[in-house]
Amino acid sequence: MVRTPPDTRASLTGVPFTKMTGSGNDFVVFDGREVALEAVTQPEVIRAICDRHNGIGADGLVVLSPAVPTDVPLDVDADALEALPLPLLLKYFNRDGTLGELCGNATLCSTALAVHGGLAPADQVRLRTDAGLVHARVVEQEPEIDIAPVVEIRPDHSDTVTRAPAHERVGYARVGVPHVVIVLSDPTTLDGVDVGAEGRPLRQAAPNQPDGANVNWVAPLGDGRWAYRTYERGVEDETLACGTGAIAAAILLTTWELAEGPVTLVTRSGRPVTVTLRPGAATTTGRPQWLPSLRGEGRVVFRGILESLPPLR
Repeated sequence: MVRTPPDTRASLTGVPFTKMTGSGNDFVVFDGREVALEAVTQPEVIRAICDRHNGIGADGLVVLSPAVPTDVPLDVDADALEALPLPLLLKYFNRDGTLGELCGNATLCSTALAVHGGLAPADQVRLRTDAGLVHARVVEQEPEIDIAPVVEIRPDHSDTVTRAPAHERVGYARVGVPHVVIVLSDPTTLDGVDVGAEGRPLRQAAPNQPDGANVNWVAPLGDGRWAYRTYERGVEDETLACGTGAIAAAILLTTWELAEGPVTLVTRSGRPVTVTLRPGAATTTGRPQWLPSLRGEGRVVFRGILESLPPLR
């Protein structure tokens, strides 16, 4: 039975939640069948829940719930409709309370949770996000998601941001959300990046408006893999992993012919994510597009019950 409490901290007492992580990118996940979406997605409630000192602590908040399919062909018969896996509605919010159109690691976590909880078969998970329908699956105990075609790619973004001497290349790609990708020469340089100080002005730079952009630094590890770090909008700080950032980096590294085949990127937590790219048909304007898949961790850390929240602000 869905609870529909009024807008007070006390009304959320007793609501169950799941804490999950995708390579250190962590989330508080609520089951939409157990709590009303409006009750936990008010910005002040999200900020209180995600507060790392006075709340549960997380980079973002997810509400996952069954949804009625809207993309079924009109001529599908009743038996075929019954056989289709129902899509799940995935609503993701950054820890500052803003809506996130798409979060790769939150989608990986939701895929794993949906299969573990029996909400979807392991080979046919469908998630409706604010960036469109995502098809997903669990392969060898790891979730994998297919992202909508990526078309908006700028291999040379260097003339629109302040380029430092260590920046080998600067590009841009919108993977549901916008990303700036900066290539550095080696992992030592990457370790020295002050992500907060350098990322904030790039995130707010005029060419990246009105949406702002996540900022990713990548460097080769010498074994075919790439290390990366991300300044994430909505968190307004470094996160230990960023799924859509990994996809943006893989697309640009492939476009620049610096990587090929499945691209493995090592997150700041040390865990790898793998991006597989398939070329799509060119758009009507002749622009190339990529069809990406992301595979990585989606792990339940603990389950709990909300007891009390700090003062809402």
